[in-house]
Amino acid sequence: MTTENSTMVILTVTLVLGSAIALSSISSTLVVFANHEFAANLTGQQEVPPVNTQATGEAIFVPDLPRNETIDFWVNGTEIQGTTMGHIHSGAQGENGPVVVTLFKFDSPQNNLTQSGTVAANNLEGPMQGKTIPDLIAAMKNGSTYANFHTEKNPDGEIRGQIMSTK
Repeated sequence: MTTENSTMVILTVTLVLGSAIALSSISSTLVVFANHEFAANLTGQQEVPPVNTQATGEAIFVPDLPRNETIDFWVNGTEIQGTTMGHIHSGAQGENGPVVVTLFKFDSPQNNLTQSGTVAANNLEGPMQGKTIPDLIAAMKNGSTYANFHTEKNPDGEIRGQIMSTK
């Protein structure tokens, strides 16, 4: 190998390692978002009945593969006022259903929100109580769950989105 080729190999390795280090220093949230398994885009039009609101939201759900013992979640809402709680509900698109997971609940209503957490089997409620995280994952995979955020103005839900598999 010539000196010029050796220099090129060293430069290439340095660039690759530098890129890997730079990527690993990016927020872990961004890395998780890039690898999420389930997501929902929440709007007032998806509520049943529809709600006239400018609020929107996102929900990201990431099972702890391959164990499937927990699901990490990240949710946010913008242009939403007086948020009181957020849930995962059981229900097909266009149908209301019971709460199966409480994602968050505020003692004092919040405007615009970002929340994260982890769901374990002991967080399952309603028809999912006593079941397992793989049962919740199966419901998410078949499109029979949705996320919604409740507000003071719309206590039954202001924005909603069907949880869909991204894989």
